[in-house]
Amino acid sequence: MPDELSPIDTERQEGTWATLATAVPGLAHLEAPTAMPCQDAAGTAAGRHPVLVVADGAGSSPASDRGAQAVVTALLRLLDTLEVQVGQLLDSVAPPEAADKEAFARMLVRHAQGALKDLAVAQQRSVRDLRCTLLLVVAGQVRLLWLKVGDGALVVEQAVPVEAGVESSEPVLMPELGTLGEPGKGEFANQTVFVDERLSPDQVQWGCRDIAQVTGMAAMSDGAAEKLVSLGGERVSGQLSHWLDDLRRGRLRQRDLVRLFYSDAFCRGTSGDDRSIALAARDLPLQENVQG
Repeated sequence: MPDELSPIDTERQEGTWATLATAVPGLAHLEAPTAMPCQDAAGTAAGRHPVLVVADGAGSSPASDRGAQAVVTALLRLLDTLEVQVGQLLDSVAPPEAADKEAFARMLVRHAQGALKDLAVAQQRSVRDLRCTLLLVVAGQVRLLWLKVGDGALVVEQAVPVEAGVESSEPVLMPELGTLGEPGKGEFANQTVFVDERLSPDQVQWGCRDIAQVTGMAAMSDGAAEKLVSLGGERVSGQLSHWLDDLRRGRLRQRDLVRLFYSDAFCRGTSGDDRSIALAARDLPLQENVQG
């Protein structure tokens, strides 16, 4: 994966976020004696409050692909319905109360649990058959809220000023990538947690952060993260910034991500797990970047 990063384009006007998501079955599932469906689901919403949602179904749960899709669909719909409340939480200059942020994050998780419970009742099966991990980011004008249940990775890209070259006195901004939350553990170590009826509040990671210098966001299942994020989350591949740059310029499509996920370079040395990713990218106005 390339690690060389290109400067953030500061010539454009700030616009709405561009978003893109895709989920594909891994080679291990495609090449199994009985082909398995993709157990990952990913979705996005653009506009004033962009949303990224990724869910990875538990491999040991027979209908987790349906559960993952149900959770993604339910949370996208809920956040669209609660657009006013999202704005109150994430757009206000005055920071919201910590209890309000926590209550909103907990509500999102309870809604995901409720979506799985309703589906389990409709299909006359156990919620355990539908369980999945969950990664979510929703961004406002001032701050973003993120939450994480289980493994996978959440990444933010921010514009960081660096020294200008000798031929220019203008500030130069470079993308810097970092992760949100603690890394999850693999299911086969019996340490990954899932959205199900047994999930406890202390197993949910969540947080808020300032969004002023954020130019990109990504949520990805562990199948994609194993090539893009180091095991401990300390290092993120520069490939992600290339994708985000192509997305903000209108040059990235789903087919591009699918081809990359199945390329020899991306598949070499991996487990062959399903791969899903949700991306959002934007440009920032020059004056805002300089002040940051």
